[in-house]
Amino acid sequence: MQTSLPYSPSEHRATLALNKSTIIVWVAISLVLVETFSGAMRFYLDQVGASALMYVPKAACFALFILELPHFRASRGFWLGLLMLLTSGVLAMLHGASLGNVGFALFMYSPLLFGLVCGEHLEHRKRLLGLIIGLCLVASLVGAGLDMFTQVPWKGYSYTLGDTELSGNTAWSAGGADRIAGFTRMSTSLSVLIAIYALYLAAFTRSRLLLAGLFCVAIVGIYVSTNKSTVAAFICTLLMLPFLRQRMTCRALFFGAVAMGLALPIIGLTMNFDPRLASAYSDSSLASLYDRLINTWPMVVHSVHQQGWSLFGSGFGMVGSSVLLFPVYSADTQAVCDNTAVYLWAAFGAVGVVLYALQLPLLIALREKTSWMGRALLSICFCIALVSWTTDVLEIPIADLFIGLAIAHVLRRKALPSTGMPERRKINRNPNDPAPDRRNPNGRNPYLPSFKTL
Repeated sequence: MQTSLPYSPSEHRATLALNKSTIIVWVAISLVLVETFSGAMRFYLDQVGASALMYVPKAACFALFILELPHFRASRGFWLGLLMLLTSGVLAMLHGASLGNVGFALFMYSPLLFGLVCGEHLEHRKRLLGLIIGLCLVASLVGAGLDMFTQVPWKGYSYTLGDTELSGNTAWSAGGADRIAGFTRMSTSLSVLIAIYALYLAAFTRSRLLLAGLFCVAIVGIYVSTNKSTVAAFICTLLMLPFLRQRMTCRALFFGAVAMGLALPIIGLTMNFDPRLASAYSDSSLASLYDRLINTWPMVVHSVHQQGWSLFGSGFGMVGSSVLLFPVYSADTQAVCDNTAVYLWAAFGAVGVVLYALQLPLLIALREKTSWMGRALLSICFCIALVSWTTDVLEIPIADLFIGLAIAHVLRRKALPSTGMPERRKINRNPNDPAPDRRNPNGRNPYLPSFKTL
């Protein structure tokens, strides 16, 4: 008696792939939701003693990164980068960092690693992800309005983790204006999230009227957060979009965006600014820039140089949020750098500067991609490059996620569209019929797929 399986092996593999894509996209969605509502969720989850749920999406990102890593087709440069990360972590521990510093830094950057390895699956579920991002954009705007016109309960909330007191939502003002954070933890996070969400949704929007409305609402939402650098970066990104068809113009813009991020700290070090400018222009829109030029960047560079870490950096886990949670008392660490180039240099030394400069080939490669995802990731990465002038963007998980997606999109081998190669049709030809003429330039081989539809 002959038995047959209820499904074929190919159908079984397709089902497994579908389930994997579903799990991956829902992990990405959970990360987007948690980061959009991070301030409010931290407040309410603490009330019921379930604050550990805040860490589930990042933990899932790291778990999927580990599971997918053996199946990830990567070049030698990728594995060399992982080896460099491991070496830098060992260096940080030699400089006085604990295993907690390195582990938390790896946990914090897990969205970038997740996007890098699992990015292809997220592109296949773009509609579902786009719907959630659209809802999160609306929620971010609503949260900004609530924070602006009402007194939200999570404003200024702080919590204790171990022996360290951390901020669940930062309440502060600049220039006499309240920094609106909405449902998130900080105004910077809110502004960057609105910019990324709007640029991602723009790839789905066909109507010019809806596109104009989307951009106007996003600009208003970012402006309400009083984060001036993100407003300028978002507007500059919109001005860049009409030049996408001009290769050399785009390359010049990309070079300027990356070079300026490197040049600003150098200007702060080499130019002799009057220290009184930072306080004299405290009410000016350039007050924060003056403060970084005069105080923040020179102090960070001086601290790293004095400890002899200029060439190889302080190590992975010795810069950023990890030193707030796990203080390193034997060294002068940098929790805030306010510039991603300085941030990477402080952590990885000269290699960090190279990593920052790699944004240029990334942007150039994304411009060559003509897909909807390529255009969306190009605009997002260009905006992130501009924001990185005055922000540690690697501390923002959603920015990390889309940077990982962009790298994965570029590294993917240029082949057929995501729909895949059409299956060859089985044609039952009479053996007495003459074979098709493969040398006929005007004829088409019936046994090969038509590439006009690809």
